Amino acid sequence: MTVFHWIGNFLRHQLDLVPLSAARWLMVGLYLILMFWIIQLSSTATNPPDRPGTWRSDLKIWAWLALMFQIVIYSVF
Repeated sequence: MTVFHWIGNFLRHQLDLVPLSAARWLMVGLYLILMFWIIQLSSTATNPPDRPGTWRSDLKIWAWLALMFQIVIYSVF
C-alpha cells in the first residue's frame, strides 16, 4: 500500500462522515448564490457585443435557467 492509498482512504473516510443531506443543501445554496450573482451582472456583460440585445441573446436568462434545472435535480434526487 502506497502513501497515495493511505491519503485516499483517509479522505474517503472523512467524506463518509458528511451527511448526504448536508452536501445536498450546500450545493443548492451554492447554486442560489450563483443565481443571485448572475442577476446582478449588467446587460453589457452578458450580451454579445456584435449583435443587438434581444432577450434570446442575453446569457443571464440561459445561465439562470440552467442553474434552476440543477437545483431541481439536486433537490429531487
